Amino acid sequence: MNMMKISISDVVIIEDNKVLLVQEKKQMAYGLWNFPGGKLEQGETPEQAAYREVREELSVELINPRFVKTYLVNSSGVDLELNTFTGSIEGHVKIKDDEILAYGWFSLESVEDMKDKLRGPIILEQIREALNFA
Repeated sequence: MNMMKISISDVVIIEDNKVLLVQEKKQMAYGLWNFPGGKLEQGETPEQAAYREVREELSVELINPRFVKTYLVNSSGVDLELNTFTGSIEGHVKIKDDEILAYGWFSLESVEDMKDKLRGPIILEQIREALNFA
């Protein structure tokens, strides 16, 4: 059986040692916290998807994105390839409220305290790697 592999770009946006997380509205992940990001569209590079998703979800521009690494995660039988970037943003955040409930800036310690509310445990690993990068 051929397993489907889905490529996703997500962005660990860091300012003052805090990371921006968004709270998901879609049913399968309702109320869970995640990075801005999403599936690559056809013909799109991971970096282009990172720019587009930040613009779509937060109405701001991604500045100086740097590639951190690709994580492979299996979620409910689907192989996900997470292309993780880090960067900063320019503009005033205005969330896309049909997709996102809320957003916030969190320290690593506060994210560790809310690990049962994260989309996946990989998020902590991604934050740690990105903070080492910053």
